[in-house]
Amino acid sequence: MQYFIFQFAIVKEIDENTIARLKTSIPVEVGRQVRRFREKKKLSQTELAERIGKDRQYLYKIETGKVSSSIFTLAVIALALEISLSELLHEVK
Repeated sequence: MQYFIFQFAIVKEIDENTIARLKTSIPVEVGRQVRRFREKKKLSQTELAERIGKDRQYLYKIETGKVSSSIFTLAVIALALEISLSELLHEVK
């Protein structure tokens, strides 16, 4: 394990296995949150997709964790769901 010192802060280097795990788990967790809030608002995938200017298939890929969305897209989804971005991402670990 390597440590680096940047302006008096010690920063731990993140190993490749952890990065690989996060690349797969975070999109799935974010997708679950999108779906949970969408269903809570009683919106179909098509309705939410229209609100955010994307097609239903893309929203399906977000909800199933098959794609990793930009922070901008997630902010637009949160806005369409009438929640904050932090609320959308609150349960993501």
